[in-house]
Amino acid sequence: MSSAIYTVLGTFAASVQIIPGLPMFYAPEGFIVPATLWFGFWGALGAFFGSILFSPFYGYGYTVGTLFAIVDMIVPLVAGYCLRKLKIDISLRDKRSLAYFVAFGCVVNVLLEALIGVYVSYSVGFYTLIFAYTYGLLAWFVGSFTGTLVIGGFLLRALSSYFIRSPLYHESLLPRKPETGS
Repeated sequence: MSSAIYTVLGTFAASVQIIPGLPMFYAPEGFIVPATLWFGFWGALGAFFGSILFSPFYGYGYTVGTLFAIVDMIVPLVAGYCLRKLKIDISLRDKRSLAYFVAFGCVVNVLLEALIGVYVSYSVGFYTLIFAYTYGLLAWFVGSFTGTLVIGGFLLRALSSYFIRSPLYHESLLPRKPETGS
């Protein structure tokens, strides 16, 4: 389900590209960070498959889409790992949780993704090196940061209490091994 939602949001984001391959507001990341905090690795996996599925809308094929799919998984996995280790309230109901969400759910993870993503864009010949690490980096960071902050913050605040009570909720990124009784 997270792949389907990510794909739809990514397809719509492709319609507001400010430079080739980089939308002004990258809504999928606003969804995938909460999905990872709610459903663990299975939520983050939606970024991988979703990126591959909507890659033609950004003007590249599925092979290059797979490279970007790996990059797109950085945001939810880094955010999920850091925010779980910091033991934040994923409903963002206190200042500490909100501050850590902005720092590790919107800035650090997005900057890391942007640095690697523009390198991929340069490596496959979409951008020159100078363009990639100036305008490309800025556009990637701003688009992903705003999408994650606005949509991700809203979803965590509005829906976390519901998903925490859901049987699909994971308290960690990876599911625990079932305990065996003797």
